[in-house]
Amino acid sequence: MPENYTRPVGAATLMHVALVCKDIDASLRFYREGLGFSRTYEWSESAVVPTCPHQLIFKGRALYIELNGDTYIELFEGGRDDVDSSAGPIQHIALIVPDVEEAYRNCLAAGGQAFTIDGWPGDPTTVELNGDPAVQLRVAFVKGPAGELIELYEQHGPLVAR
Repeated sequence: MPENYTRPVGAATLMHVALVCKDIDASLRFYREGLGFSRTYEWSESAVVPTCPHQLIFKGRALYIELNGDTYIELFEGGRDDVDSSAGPIQHIALIVPDVEEAYRNCLAAGGQAFTIDGWPGDPTTVELNGDPAVQLRVAFVKGPAGELIELYEQHGPLVAR
């Protein structure tokens, strides 16, 4: 993104992506050890306030993992082994990393799995987007412990020209 870009006043921005996890501790370890996120906020129930403080919306273990000051991955307990995100409706999460090779190795060491796409094993590679102008970037894909497909994304220039 160009340095002079500013989000239009009042425009929406991403707050979080929520994942349902079979093993929250495995997912937390993956995001901490594999991708370097450390700040978390954990809770066990959410309720409607102030009109009905005992009407629960969620009860169980949940937490936010902070990506930056106002963007999070949200983890909920209750996932299953037999699902992953590749079929959609949210196909994958892309995370900008400073070094795609290092992030890929760290993710695999922290419990992630390589994710094959159409014969490509998902390991770090350079791709070119053929837009105007063409943009080269480094990417890799891993599957996280909750079945989420994650694109590790090392960008070498602005994606949107203004």
